[in-house]
Amino acid sequence: MSVKYESNEGIALITIDRADKRNAINPGVAEGLTAAWVRFAESDDLVAIITGAGNDAFCVGADLKDLPGEVWPALPNFAVPCDKPVIAAVSGYVIGAGSSIALYSDIVIASESTSFIYPEAKVGIFQGIMGGFPKKMPYGVGLEWAITGDPMSAQRAYEIGFVNKIVPVGEQVNEAMTLARKIAANAPLVVQTMKHLALQTLPRSPMDEYYPQKRRLEAISKSQDALEGLNSFKEKRAPKFTGR
Repeated sequence: MSVKYESNEGIALITIDRADKRNAINPGVAEGLTAAWVRFAESDDLVAIITGAGNDAFCVGADLKDLPGEVWPALPNFAVPCDKPVIAAVSGYVIGAGSSIALYSDIVIASESTSFIYPEAKVGIFQGIMGGFPKKMPYGVGLEWAITGDPMSAQRAYEIGFVNKIVPVGEQVNEAMTLARKIAANAPLVVQTMKHLALQTLPRSPMDEYYPQKRRLEAISKSQDALEGLNSFKEKRAPKFTGR
């Protein structure tokens, strides 16, 4: 499997397991992450840690040889709303959609080798997700990083508040687990309500507002009723809708 989900003592450890491809996102990873966020939201786990296999790269973004299509559903706190905290434990290259995963996580623990890169302005491709950077970075420095495509070091990310803590290479998951255990020992209702209320104070990007509506429209277009409506028109009969 391209994505591993391990649950222990109220903590979900979600790992992108493609170290040989620097944990690039292909269709299998995109589907695996989406399933992992659904599982986490519906589980008794209180905290999730998202990481990548190895220390050389957390995730280098889309696999250019096996494109995943839409990566939005693979992000935490986006397609699958969840009031439970998500910690990103990153190391090495964090590129493109990898940076987006870190952006939409609640807390980021980074190793000293971490380099955040968002190259879409350089390659002329943009899905809009990083437009939400002001929720995690000051406007000026975040915009400079996003539109230049220049790397951002772990130290710089820490200075601007994007990263919570920097640790030696190889210690990022251990540090995230230590933090997750502290959170998991606390009152679940308080933890979840704290995050829920905090999220209400953050700015919402146009993509945050647009995506839920997009999902509803896509669900209609793929519904049994849509097919029934087309068939009934072709067959010149009254449609029999079921609400499915």
